[in-house]
Amino acid sequence: MATNISTTGAEQDTSIFGRLFMPGADYFYLLFRLIFAFIVSLHGAQKAFQLWGFPPPGSGPPDIVYIAGWVEIISALLIGFGVLTRLGAGALCVTMVIAYFMMHFGNGIAPHIFPGEGGFTAHGGEVPILWFAIAGIIGVMGSRKFGLERLILKREIL
Repeated sequence: MATNISTTGAEQDTSIFGRLFMPGADYFYLLFRLIFAFIVSLHGAQKAFQLWGFPPPGSGPPDIVYIAGWVEIISALLIGFGVLTRLGAGALCVTMVIAYFMMHFGNGIAPHIFPGEGGFTAHGGEVPILWFAIAGIIGVMGSRKFGLERLILKREIL
């Protein structure tokens, strides 16, 4: 049997890597949240402020892309700081569903297929699919031990 039940009822991983990494799980999760929030904020800033070659020359994104950029920035701040983390993750999930079906669905999910025209919708949509999954996990888990909301209020509101 790979796990033992402790006296508190929580499962303890008795594998070699479980014993090595589980004591720092909250720190790993914080690092995961911060890296994800940073990457999402960069993508949001690119869309909201038209940075780093966005939009491609000769094309202009629809207004909903600018809105998505701001949702990404705000969601990244909420997730990164651990304030209303689940709300930010939920908003990002909705944004990724809209992004996939409005911009990427026609390309499928294969990241190696690039339509002839290219542009910011050229990839197969694996980024919104992956971000939907990550934001969903963060939405379920919340900020956990490290979040400003928990630090100030001693609990998560949502």
